[in-house]
Amino acid sequence: MPGYVLAAVLLAALLHASWNALAKGVAGGDPLVRAALIAAGGGIAALPLIAYGGLPASASWPNLAASILIHVVYFVLVGMTLRGADLGVVYPLTRGSAPLGAAVVGYLTLGEAMPATGWAGVLVLGVGIITLGSDALRRRGLDVNGAALVALNASIIVAYTLVDGAGVRLSGNPAAYVGWLMLGQGLGVLPLVAALQPDATRREMRERWRFGFAGGAMLTGSYGIALWAMTKAPIAAVSAARETSVLFAAIIGAVFLGERLGWPGYAGAALIGTGLMLLRLS
Repeated sequence: MPGYVLAAVLLAALLHASWNALAKGVAGGDPLVRAALIAAGGGIAALPLIAYGGLPASASWPNLAASILIHVVYFVLVGMTLRGADLGVVYPLTRGSAPLGAAVVGYLTLGEAMPATGWAGVLVLGVGIITLGSDALRRRGLDVNGAALVALNASIIVAYTLVDGAGVRLSGNPAAYVGWLMLGQGLGVLPLVAALQPDATRREMRERWRFGFAGGAMLTGSYGIALWAMTKAPIAAVSAARETSVLFAAIIGAVFLGERLGWPGYAGAALIGTGLMLLRLS
């Protein structure tokens, strides 16, 4: 992975952790409704991309349609899991299992291979991400429903990573692909959540629409960078490097949400750094 691509993916990771923190409720609110507002804000923030890029190539439209549906499910699951546990518990477990899944499924379905150092980087990085959340998991735990949601959302992440990784390459126009994806998921998520939580949605839209727009801009920037990077480097490597967002989430959680990072968290951070170096050498 070229150095400039890795730097861009790290920025995407920071943006991703930041919008998840907003969804959790740095400024209060229901995480499910906040996630929906952020999805809607992402659609608004993506309008310049649509104006600039126009339509992606028709070959990518099936991937785009499938990804919009997958992302609607993803945002609902993000909100539901953040309702029941801290960001430091849900985020590492959900994101940490995705790189390995993306690497294996990508190899089996897309025939995308990496050198041994790349696979080692994916493995070490995945272990580091899971380790980073282990201290919080032991201290707070997850109930059966929460664990099931985490597992389901991890599979959703693998699905949209592979669908979009292939789709953005077929599009011939990453800006257009990202723009229409953000708009489509925003139009899908917000009405669904508004139907489920009408009073909370109206209240959040009235009182905290700025947070929705700010989170949406972070969302669009984060995923746009990631999809662009997938045109420059292997999908599995981009997916793995992007999951360093867990490290940023731990810092945000400690500073803004009062969550503590124990010794397993520091060990996880060291493993994340090692995984990044291996990916850089691959």
